[in-house]
Amino acid sequence: MDNNSGKGRKRTLAHSFSDAFRGIWDCVRSERNMRIHLVVCCYVLFFGLRMGLSRGEMACLILTIGMVMGAEAMNTSVEKLCDFTQKRWNPRIRVIKDVAAGAVLLCALAAVLVGSVLLLRPALWQVVLEICSAPLSLAIFLLSVVLAWVFVFIGPEKIGEAISKKKNKY
Repeated sequence: MDNNSGKGRKRTLAHSFSDAFRGIWDCVRSERNMRIHLVVCCYVLFFGLRMGLSRGEMACLILTIGMVMGAEAMNTSVEKLCDFTQKRWNPRIRVIKDVAAGAVLLCALAAVLVGSVLLLRPALWQVVLEICSAPLSLAIFLLSVVLAWVFVFIGPEKIGEAISKKKNKY
């Protein structure tokens, strides 16, 4: 979009950030795969911090996470643009969407390799053992897994709708 909002006013940097955050939220809200990436990112960072990874190792994880999340956001925008421009099935659109999805897969595979190199070491198993050996830690971790599953597979929209229905019921 240009620097004008269409009403003769110059758009501010705050408007640009607001638009970007709205786009990220729309992607999280509408795309299950983005929610999967977000949940995995949280667990990777949790274990990375608990393992005491170096600043360089954490930076590598963060860059890798950014690459995957950015690729997923771009894939979502390509898919939505294709759906908007072409209402009927089109073999060219299928190829475009498949290539965009393939780009996300390549980034995700690279992220798995980076995560494996950085996380698969004895310190990870020590953190897992610490969590499993403390009942409260294990309960909190398992609760986080259940909440993550609900977030990924039910999604924020349906969760919000269910909460609204319960509020209106009472």
